[in-house]
Amino acid sequence: MSDIYSENVRKWKGIIFPSYEIRKNKKQKSDFIEMLKGHFGEALTVEEEKKYFSRNIVIGDAENADVIFTAHYDTCAALPFPNFITPKNIFVYLLYQILLTVFILVPLFALTFLVASLTDSFILTELTLLIGTFGLLFLMIAGPANKHTANDNTSGVVTVLALADVIGAINDKRAAFVLFDNEEAGLLGSAAFAKRHKRIRDSVLVVNFDCVSDGDYMLMTFAKDAAKDARVSELKNRANDIFAEYGKTPLIEKPNGAFYPSDQVNFKSGMAVASLNKNKLVGYYADKIHTKADTVFDETNITSLVNLYSEWCLENL
Repeated sequence: MSDIYSENVRKWKGIIFPSYEIRKNKKQKSDFIEMLKGHFGEALTVEEEKKYFSRNIVIGDAENADVIFTAHYDTCAALPFPNFITPKNIFVYLLYQILLTVFILVPLFALTFLVASLTDSFILTELTLLIGTFGLLFLMIAGPANKHTANDNTSGVVTVLALADVIGAINDKRAAFVLFDNEEAGLLGSAAFAKRHKRIRDSVLVVNFDCVSDGDYMLMTFAKDAAKDARVSELKNRANDIFAEYGKTPLIEKPNGAFYPSDQVNFKSGMAVASLNKNKLVGYYADKIHTKADTVFDETNITSLVNLYSEWCLENL
C-alpha cells in the first residue's frame, strides 16, 4: 500500500507535464478535460457555468460526499514579477502588493502626463489612461500563458488526481474531487461551484491544494467551521507524523492564524494546503509563481499529501 502513493504521483506527473502543463485557453482546457474523461469515465462530470465563464471538473458524487478535495487547474498569465505570498506576515504581503501597484501605475501615469503635455487634449489624455489601465488588467489576467506551472498549480492538480485514484481504489465514495476553473481570474470557478452546491458551501469540509510543490514547510490553515470538525483533530495529529517521515515540517495554523488567498475562501468549512519556504526577514513565503521560474516540483511534497489524506479518509470517513 505504501508505494501506491508515489506511483500515482509519478504517473500523473508523467501525464500532465509533457502535454497538459498549460491550461489557459479553451482548447487547452478542453484537451485536458477529454484526457481526464478517458481516465475516469462516467465518474467525471463537467459543470459548465456560463455566467462565470468556467468549466469545473467533478470526479465522484460531490453532492453526497463528506469531504471534497480541490485544486484550480487554470493557468495564469505570464508576468515579469512573481506573486509573492507571506501567509503569516500580512504586513509584508500588503506592502508587496502596494509596491507592485506603484511599480505598475507609475509608468502608466508617466505616459498619461506625457500625452497631456504633448497634445494638450483632455480626450486623448483620458483615453490614454483608460486604454492603459484596461490594457494592463487584460495582460495580467488574459495575457499570454505562463509556460511553467509546476507549483501554481500543476502541483495541486497532480495531488487531487493522485488522491482520486488512490481513494477510488479503496472504493471510498464519501470523498469527491473537484478541479476549479478560473481561480486566476478571481476565484470564479469555485464561486460558481459554491453557488450551485449550497450544502457543500455551508457544511462540507473542502480541502484545497494550491502551490504545494515548492518548500519544505507544509501549511494547513482552516476556516473556523473546519476547525470545529472532529475529524480535523485527527488529521492534525496524523500530519505531524507523516510529514516528518518525508522530511517535511508541518505548519498547522489555528483559524485566522494565516492568510492564504485561494478557492477555499468560498466555503465555510474551507481548508488551505500549501508548501512554503522560510526566510529570517519575511518568515514563511511562496514565490516564483506566475513567472517562468515556477519550475520546482518536489514529488516528496505531493506524495506526503496523498499519503496523509488517503489514510485519513480510510480511517475517518
